[in-house]
Amino acid sequence: MLKLLVTGAAGLLGQRVVASARPTDQVIALTRQDLDISDAAAVFDCLAHYRPTVVINCAAMTNVDACETDRASAFRHNADGPRHLARASLSAGAYFIHISTDYVFDGAQTSPYQTTDAPNPISVYGESKLAGERAVQEVSPRFAVTRVAGLFGRGGKNFASVIGDLLTQPGIVKGIVDNRILPSYADDVAAYLRCLAEARAGGIFHAVSAGEPCSWHDFAALARERLGERAQATLVGVTEAELRRPAKRPMSCVLAHSADASLGLPALRDWREALVESLNEWKTTR
Repeated sequence: MLKLLVTGAAGLLGQRVVASARPTDQVIALTRQDLDISDAAAVFDCLAHYRPTVVINCAAMTNVDACETDRASAFRHNADGPRHLARASLSAGAYFIHISTDYVFDGAQTSPYQTTDAPNPISVYGESKLAGERAVQEVSPRFAVTRVAGLFGRGGKNFASVIGDLLTQPGIVKGIVDNRILPSYADDVAAYLRCLAEARAGGIFHAVSAGEPCSWHDFAALARERLGERAQATLVGVTEAELRRPAKRPMSCVLAHSADASLGLPALRDWREALVESLNEWKTTR
């Protein structure tokens, strides 16, 4: 049984963490409207009131391009917020898990990134998330930082999460061909975080799917194949440079998954299997 407090509960991962709770758990699901994690006083008051045993922070400013043009907001939500939550968790006696990202790396490495590899962010978003990681670890090395990459699943608004909607409407869908990633299926990450909470393990972890790395064009192509006759859109390949987005993205940023049988931390399933499940669930709502 956990008394679990989840911040960012309206987001993709937050929704899945809440949904994956067991009947015996007591869950406090807080959206940004319920708790602004950048407000230190509000964070301390909240945790002092609820006294959770585990806190999972899924709240963040995740619009990468918006972070590039509003550095102050990015650091307020992605660095200061996690620091406030870590300090308040320590004060309340709670175990804290903070969600971070593959964007703390520059994507220049050809081999998968290990948790011990030195970060080198190339965007304000990545810089702010790295600052958040370091703030949490400075408060307590017994807390966990869990990096995910290309998160997808029900309830998300990013390219990978809405691929079913995009491909079943007439028009053009652009898939990036020159990036490499192992994405993270939100349902599987939520299950991984549950194991991590039970293990109370400290340090940095990578929660990404198994399988061969893919580009976003590969991801969309498999989705289009699985949708069959329902797919109406034309899928075209583009390069990252062609999109001319404000923020740089790490182009070959494959994370090495942190499975550890001794801690009960499982390997995540292949992203292709997870994508099929996600699309099957999408079909039931259409």
